[in-house]
Amino acid sequence: AAAGLEGGGDFGLGRSKEDEETWCNLWMLCIKSFCRIAHDDRYAIVAETAFRCLERALLCCDVRVPVPAAWRDCYDQILFPIVSSRFKSAAAQGQRGGAQETACLQTLLLLCKSFRNNLHLLIRLPDLHMLWLRLLGLLEAFKHRIRAANRDATSTAIVEVLKEMLQVLRDDPMFKRQNMGAFTLTVLYAFCPDLR
Repeated sequence: AAAGLEGGGDFGLGRSKEDEETWCNLWMLCIKSFCRIAHDDRYAIVAETAFRCLERALLCCDVRVPVPAAWRDCYDQILFPIVSSRFKSAAAQGQRGGAQETACLQTLLLLCKSFRNNLHLLIRLPDLHMLWLRLLGLLEAFKHRIRAANRDATSTAIVEVLKEMLQVLRDDPMFKRQNMGAFTLTVLYAFCPDLR
């Protein structure tokens, strides 16, 4: 499936709207499958491979998904729920800081990178602020891993991506109109003051 994504990233683009929708639906199905397998203990033997496939599907420049709503649905219906659910499961089982939580943190980094890479599309969405609030909620849930004293390579990378996203969003008129800037900084500065 991953090979198909990389080799056929242009499928449906520049053709009919129906072809484009079909391509987006297939891409989202791949994202959902990769993400679930990567976070399911029953498939531990292939979890790393699934994670690499997820990374390519989200970040590979050859996989072009120029439809803002497709990215919104990818985050809203797949990535946010799966990462949030698995994180809560790890916390409930007393596995904070364990392998399951670390896997969630790695997926959160992919999510942040993908969000950053597609900001030029997401900014067109009237409900961008709702997506952003959900992302802030996930970041806050992982604040014990993102605080400066507790950072590893993954959480340090998340902070760097956040800095890049904030630079873009601070200049966006819609973001300013929705008064999201002050709220964002209030949330992030509470556990990540070095973003100032």
